[in-house]
Amino acid sequence: MRGTRWLLLVFVLSLVPHASAQIEPPSWELGWATDMDSTYLVDLDNDWDVSGELVLFVNNERSNELNLEITYDFDDTAPFEFDGPDSVAIPASTNESFTITITGGQAEDVRAFSPSSRVSLTVSAEERLGEASVSTQEVEGDVSVPRVYLLSPELTGPENTLFAGSWVEFQLNVRNYGNTQDAITTGQATIRSCPHLSVVGLEDVEDVIVPVTASGGDGVQVTLRMEASSSHQERTCEVTVSIGSEGDASSRSADINVAVVAPQSDNNAPSDGDDVDDENDLRVDEEALPWLHAWEFVGVAVLAVAYSNRRLLSLP
Repeated sequence: MRGTRWLLLVFVLSLVPHASAQIEPPSWELGWATDMDSTYLVDLDNDWDVSGELVLFVNNERSNELNLEITYDFDDTAPFEFDGPDSVAIPASTNESFTITITGGQAEDVRAFSPSSRVSLTVSAEERLGEASVSTQEVEGDVSVPRVYLLSPELTGPENTLFAGSWVEFQLNVRNYGNTQDAITTGQATIRSCPHLSVVGLEDVEDVIVPVTASGGDGVQVTLRMEASSSHQERTCEVTVSIGSEGDASSRSADINVAVVAPQSDNNAPSDGDDVDDENDLRVDEEALPWLHAWEFVGVAVLAVAYSNRRLLSLP
């Protein structure tokens, strides 16, 4: 009989839920409000200043306030700084968020950071009770920079004088001030005020690869030619060379002024008007000569004959 009672007692106790399951507190969750399924790209301005924001949320399902200590772990050699709160207090049964701001270091360091590189950021939230750690959660995300394409052309004028009917060489220098390799797709020349001047060699510009130019670097140089026809007048010409970027499909240009020297004319050579004047002068001089008319010539002859006969008659 006593054994039967003990079996009934054990059976009843097995049906009673464990006390630990009844007093387990509700959970809390740390997560990204920002879409971090792919790499987060910061914003860059023309001076390579970095800006960005990452938003996280904490969902507190408990009936009491949740206090968490927040830490950030990332590669400090990267050109980014992450600034967020060191601790957060989440009221009971609420879902609240907090923001991490992203800034950058020196402009050259940001530009030197490859868009194919990533900085992994780990955010940890720890719940503590006195000196003891009660629970910890963490999330991770990757941060990088966008690709920046910035080809910058520059023209260096010819060293020699450009005469009409001749040609000279000049230099096109293209620097890449972006943060990734680019290529030149097209090259075009525009010439103002000089229809008899042309630029030769632009086909050599197409498909030229331009690596990222280091600070103070020279970039890629291409030699072009200017050709002036023999009928070119003496004047200063404005030459503009434009190049297209494969990376962002933009077009950028540079220009120079080039003086074309025409052959000097011979000021001593007679003009058409001078020939006419000379002919008129020659005709006037010929008419001024003392030539006798025909009747005057006959009269003189008759007088000469009469004078001769008179002398003959007067002889003894």
